[in-house]
Amino acid sequence: MVTTMSFGTMGGNLQAALTTFSEAAGQGTAPRMAVTFEQVALQYVALSEPRWGAHAVATTKSVIRRHLIARLGGLTLDKLNAKDLQAFIDDMARNNASDSLLHKVVTHLRAILDLAQESGVLMVNPMRSRTAKVSYRSHRPASERHLSFEECGALIAELAGRDLLIVRMFIQLGLRPKELFALRRNDVKDKFLRIDEVLIKGRVKKIGSEGAALGVYMPPDLVLQLANWMQSTGGLESDWLFPASRSRGSAELPPMSQDHFRNRILKRAAEKAGVPDVDLFAFHRTCASFFAHKATAQDTLAQMRHYNVESAGESGRQVLPVSLYRAADKIEAQILKATKQAKRAETARISQQAVQLPASKHVAD
Repeated sequence: MVTTMSFGTMGGNLQAALTTFSEAAGQGTAPRMAVTFEQVALQYVALSEPRWGAHAVATTKSVIRRHLIARLGGLTLDKLNAKDLQAFIDDMARNNASDSLLHKVVTHLRAILDLAQESGVLMVNPMRSRTAKVSYRSHRPASERHLSFEECGALIAELAGRDLLIVRMFIQLGLRPKELFALRRNDVKDKFLRIDEVLIKGRVKKIGSEGAALGVYMPPDLVLQLANWMQSTGGLESDWLFPASRSRGSAELPPMSQDHFRNRILKRAAEKAGVPDVDLFAFHRTCASFFAHKATAQDTLAQMRHYNVESAGESGRQVLPVSLYRAADKIEAQILKATKQAKRAETARISQQAVQLPASKHVAD
């Protein structure tokens, strides 16, 4: 097992190693102390962290610590070569690492070794070899998981307040994580939701112009619940709709992290509800599935908002057909029905346990 240093204690060790290498290079002798991958990785984090978005910091540090330092940290840079690094990446792929994770690992591994080369402690970056290119491809099959109405009801029945609203907006509106967590209070316009920003790697990016923002229709019960939430929390018009804290107002707060919501809230609720394999992208597929059965193909495409971040909104504000409203209302009604059924079933289960408890105690006595 590799023993690693914390991200806050790397400067002196690396600087000492760099000085040793520089002096050895000037004298034409071999250095007495080899620099390890971990030392350069920690320096890379220290130098790069200010450029990462607020939400990207925790994720990136975790990837570097758990997948790079844990496996390569104790190796000296002279021991790294393209063949072994390719074997390392292939091993991750065989263990069902996702394309997203593999991309992060390869990107940061290449950048760490770039830093080592620029610092003079590595002659050639093996990740940029002209003769042996390191590549990756996940072995994990693409997920097609989507929830049934019954599963949606069971999950929603376990949530309340803000968390319930977020899940309903994901399922009913087909919002992507980068859309939902970039919403501000002034994006709520009566029964429509304005999509004019997205949150990518912790940074907010505009999509289209103010007059050509993408609009999403919200069914009546969702409109009511969202209005109640906004009234109870308060805040400025430009505040995040779902800030990173439950405190009133969000002038100094970033938007909620999708990683926090997925790992700390959604996973727990899904486990309690008995709904397996749920993630934020499953909600997007769930919405698409519901609309595919309740609406026309054209309405489904309009609801799912397939757009390019760079060119979204350039053709002007879209007009949503009435048939899409009807389909969205029907989907909402079925979700609310399933939620009521799930709550009734849970109430009946608790009542049954309460009835059985005295009888069990009597038998024990």
